[in-house]
Amino acid sequence: MSEEATGQKQERHILKATPVAAVAAQLEKFKAAFAREDLEACVKLLAELKMGMLSFGSLPPAAPSAPSSSQQQELLLAREILEYGTLVSIKTVDIPAFERHIAQLKVYYADCGSLPASERQYPILGLNLLRLLAQNRIAEFHTELELLPVELQLSNEFIKFPAQLEQHIMEGSYNRVLSAKQSGAYAKEGLYFMDLLVDTVRDEIAECSEKAYHSVSAAELQTMLMISSEQELREFADQRDWRVANGLVTFGGQDDKPLALPASQLIHESLAYAKELERIV
Repeated sequence: MSEEATGQKQERHILKATPVAAVAAQLEKFKAAFAREDLEACVKLLAELKMGMLSFGSLPPAAPSAPSSSQQQELLLAREILEYGTLVSIKTVDIPAFERHIAQLKVYYADCGSLPASERQYPILGLNLLRLLAQNRIAEFHTELELLPVELQLSNEFIKFPAQLEQHIMEGSYNRVLSAKQSGAYAKEGLYFMDLLVDTVRDEIAECSEKAYHSVSAAELQTMLMISSEQELREFADQRDWRVANGLVTFGGQDDKPLALPASQLIHESLAYAKELERIV
């Protein structure tokens, strides 16, 4: 017990004397926990790392335009900690924390151009694009995409993947979105966002089917929704008040729906689309 207390005193002494070295050593412990996917330890160590960052004197918004060697080391350490923070936030499904880390990181990516490029920058920015797409925040998605060079959108796999998914959605090629779940650059890290996006797309297909048809073959609808079993289709149907019987899915509430959209609703939707396009352009 006394040895442990002595070790803690030594660690506090190191943190006070050389904060950068202490935080760097703590980051190595974090990386070991991250590699073995010990999320509980990661969350605890991440909080300690952020406390250690408070001792840094050159972080944004006080970051110098031409940092010295020691200042650059602080900035690099802080950036790496925040990058790992985004990845831990996804693994723990803490999306508000992911958004906070992204907001902080964008300052480093945009305003600290003197730093060496980070290999995690575009995978993380791509994950953020995937999040916005999965949350159906299309205007924000395009705003973030336009901040990136066009050639990057066409060549970088981490940026191109969410951009292509958004294009498929705009075209109504929902089957391509659903089939992309097990492929692409984010087959692991972005699986949560892909699941969320698949749910969003399935809801879009379901709403279109409800408006277009009175009933559909259960087998055909199962294929359209890319649902793996009849039982899963029945569960999905129950959530939307559909009736499944004799191999046919009948959509609920059809008698109450107008056969044609009112002119005022069409005008309202057309104006909304025009406004959205104007914002994108």
